[in-house]
Amino acid sequence: MELSALNVLAQIQQKVGFDNLIGLNIDAYFQAGNNWDDSPKVVNGASDLLVNVLEEKGNHSRAIFGVQKLPRNFSVGLTATFTVK
Repeated sequence: MELSALNVLAQIQQKVGFDNLIGLNIDAYFQAGNNWDDSPKVVNGASDLLVNVLEEKGNHSRAIFGVQKLPRNFSVGLTATFTVK
């Protein structure tokens, strides 16, 4: 999940710049098993990285979705919605 967050950070910096960021929300998707629900631990990697890099601007809301299958058999997916000045 950290690699996904790094990709989000790269896109934010390239397209709008960190200084123009006002708000951030992430939606995390993971392939869920029947008896496994430690998804918050997986998503914490992305959340912690966003806060470490963006500091106060990295504080965000998030939603976590366990799904049966993701495209191309990916194990995780991350989408980010952000507000700019």
